[in-house]
Amino acid sequence: MPELPEVETIVRELRKKIIGLKITDVWVDWPKTVKQAGGIDNFRKQVKNKKILSVRRRAKYIIMDIEGKKTIFIHQKISGHLLYGKWIRQPPDKKGVWISQIPGPLQDDRQNGYIRFVLMLNNDYQLALSDLRRFGKVILVDDDKVKDLKEISGLGPEPLEINFIRFKQLFDKKRGKLKQVLMDQAFIAGIGNIYADEILWASGIHPLSRTENLNKEDLGKIFNFTVRILKKAIKYKGSSIDDYRILSGEKGRFQNIRNAYQLTGKKCKKKDGGIIQRLKLGGRSAHFCPKHQILK
Repeated sequence: MPELPEVETIVRELRKKIIGLKITDVWVDWPKTVKQAGGIDNFRKQVKNKKILSVRRRAKYIIMDIEGKKTIFIHQKISGHLLYGKWIRQPPDKKGVWISQIPGPLQDDRQNGYIRFVLMLNNDYQLALSDLRRFGKVILVDDDKVKDLKEISGLGPEPLEINFIRFKQLFDKKRGKLKQVLMDQAFIAGIGNIYADEILWASGIHPLSRTENLNKEDLGKIFNFTVRILKKAIKYKGSSIDDYRILSGEKGRFQNIRNAYQLTGKKCKKKDGGIIQRLKLGGRSAHFCPKHQILK
């Protein structure tokens, strides 16, 4: 699932491409993608000819403000990613397949070929959601109701928008295994499997460490590496280990410099003699170096 760096990358690119453009039409191949009373017909009616005013991120979600009193809320889910380009349907009927008219990864990378949802724009380009598993969803919501969406209402603070004092306060009464806590969206927003592993590898703290056993120095390391790694991942346009691609259909590059996630059996890059191991944690995996990551 795209995490904070991947979604932030998409949002920054969208701001360059679609702000000020108007939506001229909407297409969807899977009715459940659009969560709207009245389905796609009502969705189309309410967004057609509306100008896109702004795009922002909250945690792993994309929030697109349009003219009027409506907001488009997009959750890319596990395999979904937004793309910007030009497509035509061949054949041009309900059974047609969307074919990219722009050469390169939009044509050649199979991960970009599962088009489920398309916003047509008045510059003859389109904003499309490619989603192999069809878990992604688009919600049209009243502007003043965005904060009340179940996906939004219970979120913790943004890790790149708080200081260390606030970060430390989050742990004051928190109990649990450290990696699970970092991935708890109600605790802090936007961190998932990839970046939790990378943060803890850099911090030198074992993923099974108990939060109540961490001291100020430990928390300082976790905070500093959280900020550093998330910013670096944004610079590298996210991690394309599986489905995620950037707006142009190209892969992000952070996977090329990762140190722990899905590197089971590899020598630790700290050259400390450790071999990256994998363990199960709450139905998910954790990757770590048993040599330098200390269990607290």
